[in-house]
Amino acid sequence: MITSLDAATNSFLNHLSRIQDNISRTSAQISSGYRIQQPSDSPDQISTLLDLQANLSHNQGVTTTLARVQAEVQSADSGVSTALQLLDQARSLGAQGGTATTTAANRTDLSQRVQALQEQLVAISNTEVGGRYIYSGDQDGSAPYALNLNQLPTVPQNGVDRLLTAPVTATRRIELSNHITAAVDQTGQDLFDHRKPDDSLAPDNVFAALNSLRVALASNVTADITAAQTAIETATAYLNSKQGFYGAAENRISGAITDLNMQNTTLQQQISAIRDTDVVQAALQLTSASTQQQAALAAQAKIPRTTLFDYFG
Repeated sequence: MITSLDAATNSFLNHLSRIQDNISRTSAQISSGYRIQQPSDSPDQISTLLDLQANLSHNQGVTTTLARVQAEVQSADSGVSTALQLLDQARSLGAQGGTATTTAANRTDLSQRVQALQEQLVAISNTEVGGRYIYSGDQDGSAPYALNLNQLPTVPQNGVDRLLTAPVTATRRIELSNHITAAVDQTGQDLFDHRKPDDSLAPDNVFAALNSLRVALASNVTADITAAQTAIETATAYLNSKQGFYGAAENRISGAITDLNMQNTTLQQQISAIRDTDVVQAALQLTSASTQQQAALAAQAKIPRTTLFDYFG
């Protein structure tokens, strides 16, 4: 039996195959930009690479969430600022209506202007950002309030109907970084409809303060107007105290986004150092492998090709 390939030829073909594999692998690294194409390319670094990629993916998800929540918090903060402006306008209207020279007709007109402020405040309480009612707490799929200026005498007189199932709470916490979380929500009841434990209206209830001023002006009772002005002052002080929550939340979110962006840059650099192709080095390897291939083929071509039949005369 005569074998078709001798040991030298087999060795040559195996060597040539390894060179070709090196060329293919290096070409793929250059075209894809990735030095590691599959786990077998660098088995000792795969675990580290996967951990880095998982951390980067987590951070990027947190960053995306924080950007969305940041818009919600900014809108909530802006809503409270606008509500405070409405209270300032109400204070001015109350001062005009509280003078002894103001006629009943003028007070009726002022009452209607306060009603317009109530309508605006209800609209603020129903602010929606990205499909979420930002003052509805855990029930953020529904608006929390509706204007009702004709409430039954048996209910608290604040000029609104509550549309959410009690109790209205805001338990959501947002991850900032390194699995540290923070509360970023307040409800409409926290801000505009403050209540006592027995669910009666608190003295600093913003809705009730505006409603009492509207009713007092419409009733043309000076003493009631004076009392309503006091309620407006109390509600203003209360709402001012609640706004600081959003300023602190905005600062924490902004700081967390900055920190995460820095972490992400570092993680991307670490991933790149392990995974990405050093194009210059790879190009040199490709040139070297191609040169080896050409040299091997040239050398093999010069080997004499004598067969058994050459010895038959």
